[in-house]
Amino acid sequence: MKLTFYGGANEVGRLCLLLEENEKNLMLDCGIKLGQKTELPLIHDDDLRNVRNVTVSHAHLDHSGYLPHLYAKNAKPNIFMTKPTRDLVAVLLADYQRLQATKEDRKLFSSKDVDGIVRDTKMMEYAEPFDADFKLTYFPAGHVLGSAITTIGEGDDRILFSGDICMRKTRVLDPCYRNITAKTLIVESTYGGKTDVIPSYKESYQKMISLINQTLDQGGHVVIPCFAVGRAQEILLALDDYMRSGALKPTKIFIEGMITKAMKIYRHNAIYANDDIKKRILMSEDDPFNSPNFHHSRSKTRKDVLSEPCIIVTTSGMLTGGPVLFYLEALGRNPKNTLIFVGYQAEGTLGNKICAGERRVLVGEREMEISMRVEQVRLSGHADFNELVQFVRSIKGLERIFLMHGEKGDLSDALSKDYQVISPKLLEVYDI
Repeated sequence: MKLTFYGGANEVGRLCLLLEENEKNLMLDCGIKLGQKTELPLIHDDDLRNVRNVTVSHAHLDHSGYLPHLYAKNAKPNIFMTKPTRDLVAVLLADYQRLQATKEDRKLFSSKDVDGIVRDTKMMEYAEPFDADFKLTYFPAGHVLGSAITTIGEGDDRILFSGDICMRKTRVLDPCYRNITAKTLIVESTYGGKTDVIPSYKESYQKMISLINQTLDQGGHVVIPCFAVGRAQEILLALDDYMRSGALKPTKIFIEGMITKAMKIYRHNAIYANDDIKKRILMSEDDPFNSPNFHHSRSKTRKDVLSEPCIIVTTSGMLTGGPVLFYLEALGRNPKNTLIFVGYQAEGTLGNKICAGERRVLVGEREMEISMRVEQVRLSGHADFNELVQFVRSIKGLERIFLMHGEKGDLSDALSKDYQVISPKLLEVYDI
């Protein structure tokens, strides 16, 4: 059996691996890398057209964004994912198709390719084995709704593909599933550095609520850019809870961009959420995804949003496009306002530059000075360094580890005494 890394080796993004055995093959995720320039997996078109099966761990574009490129290149593999992932992928790919950054990108695939992916996807349930040349089983990954850990094969020699995992219970999801036996693990290492220790949710939210209250007290706006899928739902439900408890001052929470569509998908797939969410919906008819505290602008110019202090939760999380750029131009020059980053900022993105301290930046095509307060609150749907070590050590019968979706080597050092640890390189082929 062979494993090739066409993306996701020593980098965060464009995760794309190919597992092969004789005539059988399976692509593990099919992502793109977002940043100053969109980077695609390094797989040749001829090899792509030979791919028979693709499994997608979750909806984020760094794991799913290459799917429509397959159809555009006349590759027609079987595509597998959970139902929430399929529903979220439909929204994210449609937006990706509309908002591709350059004219050259627009030629790469069409809306028909996106429609074909959504139409042809085979939806699988957790804990129910299925065949994709290899025997596969999905288990909850805790990262975003519908995200999956995947076991490949049967018995003690199984391969475990983690996708992105979260080891903490969130407002929407339970932690990732851990009762697994596998000989080989392919694991994410987004936060694979020793210093990558993420504070507790309680500590992070205390900081966020304090920042928001300070900003509202001085008559300012709070802008929270975040990923439409995963972080947005966690943050919105948390803000609603703190407002109901009285810890957060009463104010309107405006929702912008694709977050609205994602919230509806979360609501329609609430059966995949944790018991707390299901009980709120089924027993008390309290819909956490449609709170009276959530609002949408009634004006094309967003005059109603700008007219009074409020909280704005908007895409995109790395300031690469979307409504956040409007708010940055409208509010960025006023020191009474606050910009709160809550997620990963890829190298070269506007979000990364501002987080690094740059204050004279290009917003769209205009250069401007950022005078608003800029803060970071660490809220992640990924396991941190210590949690990754815990996850690895929880796997029974484990002998070999491939690190993926990360840039730091500390995790390899921490695990190499007990396991064979491989930090793969792009386009390298490994026996497995």
